[in-house]
Order: sequence, then structure tokens, then C-alpha cells
Amino acid sequence: MKHYPLYTKETLPRDLVLANGAFPTAPTPLALLDRWSLGQEGYTLTCCDGAVNKLRRYTSLLPDAVVGDLDSVSPALRALLGDRVHRFPDQETNDLTKTMHFLHNTRGARAITLLGASGGREDHLLANLALLPTYATLTEELIMLTDEGYFILLSEPSEVEVTIGQQVSIFNFSQTPISLSGVRWPLRGDVLPQLWCGSMNCAEEETIRVETHSPILIYLANV
Repeated sequence: MKHYPLYTKETLPRDLVLANGAFPTAPTPLALLDRWSLGQEGYTLTCCDGAVNKLRRYTSLLPDAVVGDLDSVSPALRALLGDRVHRFPDQETNDLTKTMHFLHNTRGARAITLLGASGGREDHLLANLALLPTYATLTEELIMLTDEGYFILLSEPSEVEVTIGQQVSIFNFSQTPISLSGVRWPLRGDVLPQLWCGSMNCAEEETIRVETHSPILIYLANV
């Protein structure tokens, strides 16, 4: 059974991906970007296409890589980035998917913290959430950090550390059986008939247990 800690700026994965949604404003995602910018050990940053423009408004430093079709990056900035640019012009996948495949192909399956994937246009947010389960084979661990909480991609039986009273939601895009314990409204091999049916639960123990054999998302709200 895989174990997930209570995530903080100290325990979140250090391979950072910045998507082109709303730039983070909460303390934890900004602290991760600051740790990268200060060159702290193990931190890397890959931008999805136009996210590099937003990063440049936060810091003058260049990311380790920029991936996408590069339709949102000016020629001057592309020249400045040099060999940090990895252009994939096909329109069959979005820039986040291009980035996940690039990282898997160049570094293998790694633990990743995804920033900037929420906010902005709502259709982009929904598309990003629907795509996260498809990255299960590309990542060792994937945490999508927002200003309000974080999503964890689970694809096997898992224990997740939480705070008692923390709001918990489960989202299963493939409608496969799920068991969930340690919460106010447990599940016992249930198939949730609609996507929203696993939302707005509440942790009653410091560890919740999830039984799944297909990729699902668990969301933990900030406390």
C-alpha cells in the first residue's frame, strides 16, 4: 500500500511543472518557486509554453525547460531561452500533456508538483483535471497544488495523511469501484454514478485509506 504524507512545502516533490493557468498566489506554491529560484538542492522547473511569460513577471530567472507548441512565446524570449526550448508543434495534445511526456522520456517517471493548472479559463481547468489520470504511467507521483488545496493522483491502494476535519473529495473519471475509509461518509467498493458524487467528504482520522486499481484524484482542501 502506497503512503502519501501530509504535504507541506518541505514534503512536496521538487520537480516543479508550471502550467499556463493563473499564476500561484498562495504561500506554499510561491515558496516552492522561491526555493527553485534560490537554487536549493533538487528543485527543477519546467514551464508549459506560455507559463514562461508569467514566470518572467515573477522572476528574471529562466526555467530549466519550456515545452509545448511555443505559440505563446515571443521570438525574443525563445532566443533567450536557447536550448531550454523543446517544441512539439502537433495539435493532438495540449501543452501539459506534451510536458509530461517530455519529462518522462528525458528523466523517467518522477515525483512532480504541478503548479498553475487552476484558475484562468474554466475549460482549461476541467481539461487539466480530466487529463491527470492519463499521466499515471508517466509519473512516480503527481500532486497538483492550487491556492486552495491539492489534488493527488492515486492509481493503487493508498494511505493518505490528512488533518482531522479536513475537506476531502474523490473524483473518478472511469467509474470503477472505490473504497474509502477514515472519512465521515465511507465507500465500500462503490461505483460513483456521477463525477460529483465523491465530493465534499470530511476526514475523521489522521490517515484515510483508499482502495482503487485505476487512476483517480483525491482533493484535500487547505485547513
